[in-house]
Amino acid sequence: MSIQAKPILIDCDPGHDDAVALVMAHRSPAIELLGVTTTCGNAGIDKTTRNALRILEFIGAGNVPVAAGCVRPLTRPLVLGTADGPSGLEGSKYLPDPTMTIEPVHAVDFLARMLSKAPEPIDFVATGPLTNVALLVMKYPQVLAKIKHLTWMGGVFYRKSEIISPTEFNAFCDPEALKIVLESGVPITMVGLDVTRRVLIEEPQFEELAKIDTPLGRLVVDWLRYYDKLHRRTMNIGGAMHDPLALAAVIDPTLITTRPAHIAVDVGGAYTFGATVADFWGTRGEKPNAEIAVDVDVERFFDLMFSLLRG
Repeated sequence: MSIQAKPILIDCDPGHDDAVALVMAHRSPAIELLGVTTTCGNAGIDKTTRNALRILEFIGAGNVPVAAGCVRPLTRPLVLGTADGPSGLEGSKYLPDPTMTIEPVHAVDFLARMLSKAPEPIDFVATGPLTNVALLVMKYPQVLAKIKHLTWMGGVFYRKSEIISPTEFNAFCDPEALKIVLESGVPITMVGLDVTRRVLIEEPQFEELAKIDTPLGRLVVDWLRYYDKLHRRTMNIGGAMHDPLALAAVIDPTLITTRPAHIAVDVGGAYTFGATVADFWGTRGEKPNAEIAVDVDVERFFDLMFSLLRG
């Protein structure tokens, strides 16, 4: 029985884990990758866009259109991520410079065009700050009904994160954008650090990756060795597969368990802005506006990831 591929759009800020998610999306028979948009976050927009082009061209996805988006958060100066190095994708010695070119429109206008012409609502995956998505909400509210579901890698609810405040980087980078998206009415699943920090690349995973003796396999090992080194330096844990898990949850929603809740985001705290606050018990009297990932099948996630990397 043939698999009906699920059409999706991806908004990202590559990023080592974004890069692995893009590879998985292109290689999965369950996914039809319609387009990629880039935002600032792990690096500036020029670097994240170049990284996206290099990745897609290397994996044979040069026909996937790429549009560059926002150069900074909505209201705050850009604070860059620290887990991926100066270029956002260090360790990429196998990646040539791209020959692909970007779409001649801003990412927000590109997304609106893709959504408006889609015959049915489609899935949207965001693995960076939500700046582009928030601008889409404000500029093109008429296309929001074409978003079947938004799966976002972001937020943290039960554990402290890698930043000094109880927030996760994508939320910390642009909390105002997150607030706008949470209030938009778009169905959202938040795949945050509560589950992504359980899918860690440790030595058993590196041993499995080493068996993939292909140009792509060697590239992914180089990416993740660099990523792992920075994680261990700052957090003393292996590299978390944040964005691949968000993408995997679109391929197979049974990989994660979720709980509905009303989510608020702190946009004014002196030390906690960007903190995501879940009201699981309805004490604020507000209806749930998101599903929160609270558990993950770690073994099945890695089985899926490795199978797609093996091709």
